[in-house]
Amino acid sequence: MVIDLLQSIGIFFAYFFANPLLYIGFILIYFLSIQRIKAERGSFHTRVYGKIADFTIPFLPALLIGLYLSSVTILLGLVITPNFIIVLVCVYVLFALTLQTRLVSPSYVLGAILILHSLEPFLGTIDFLSLVFEALSTTSVTVIAILLALLVIGEGILIRTNGATYTSPRLERSKRGKWIGLHVSKRLWIVPVVLFLPEGMVPSFEYWPVIQIANVDLQPVLIPFLIGFKQPIRSTIPRYRIQSTGLKVIAVGLVAALLAVGTYFAPMIAFALGLGIIVARELLSIKEKKYDDSQPAFFTKQPKGCVVVGVLPDSPAEKMNLLVGEVIIKVNGVYVHSETAFYEALQINSAFCKLEVLDFDGEVRFAQTALYDGKHHQIGVLLVKDGHELQNSIF
Repeated sequence: MVIDLLQSIGIFFAYFFANPLLYIGFILIYFLSIQRIKAERGSFHTRVYGKIADFTIPFLPALLIGLYLSSVTILLGLVITPNFIIVLVCVYVLFALTLQTRLVSPSYVLGAILILHSLEPFLGTIDFLSLVFEALSTTSVTVIAILLALLVIGEGILIRTNGATYTSPRLERSKRGKWIGLHVSKRLWIVPVVLFLPEGMVPSFEYWPVIQIANVDLQPVLIPFLIGFKQPIRSTIPRYRIQSTGLKVIAVGLVAALLAVGTYFAPMIAFALGLGIIVARELLSIKEKKYDDSQPAFFTKQPKGCVVVGVLPDSPAEKMNLLVGEVIIKVNGVYVHSETAFYEALQINSAFCKLEVLDFDGEVRFAQTALYDGKHHQIGVLLVKDGHELQNSIF
């Protein structure tokens, strides 16, 4: 009994690890990491976070959302087929080839699949699409619609709770040629979700759970879904705009859930749902970008003080609890207003650093720390550049 149970559990997870989507996700995360580090080095001559951070930061939130969504899919008994999984992988690959992280998401992938599913009566005679329609016909359009709605809600929760965690600081030239700072949230979550296949489509053993719904025996399988997200922020603290975006995506998912229920009674609603989700996500991205571009830059050179664009992990700046968006007014008792002044003030004391910091409430607090020999010019705070570039821009 124990051996059979362990073998069944092994098959359950083997099906997950055999899914190409998992490795597509790993490859995409790796390339996202390379791009992020290259951009950070271009701005600050150093990476802010290591490559492993792009894997570890989204891991636990994605797992928790997967557990939440799985509890719903198990309760609803959502049934798919291997043919649907093949189509799902192919559509994911097509969107991944665009190299746009935000498009590698159920909003677009399942939205496109719903549109295809709905167009079968009109395009079913086209030879190269006939196999796709045949594969999709094995899975209920209502199941796909409900799955889409659930994953969009999950996407919104992930954006709200994890999208602003360790965003990547950058520098760029404004339209007037001055240096400004920005933060980029660019993340890919791999969310495991339990769905069902009709019994017999994957190997199982005697003690592996089989659920019977409407006289059909179903086997649980674990499917990895990729959820991509990208949002640059120039006009404010990153978490404010990203959390707002997350709420809006959740709202889109809730509306999608109502329409998904409607597909059970009127399958053609699926076309409107698929198209509506894609349009809604595009409009949301455009609106957020337009709003951000219309506002003055937040991370810019100040007449008094230096705004913190980023803080390096495990640095003296992190130990002093410096936060992105705070303004450093004094360094070792000297007023600073530029990176050059900041650098010069650090040289006053090679063993100790004392800062006066203006926090988000407009109150001044003091932060201080000892410095290591030979590292008195580096405390790990990232600032907006002056008109010229210092030899070492990590303060």
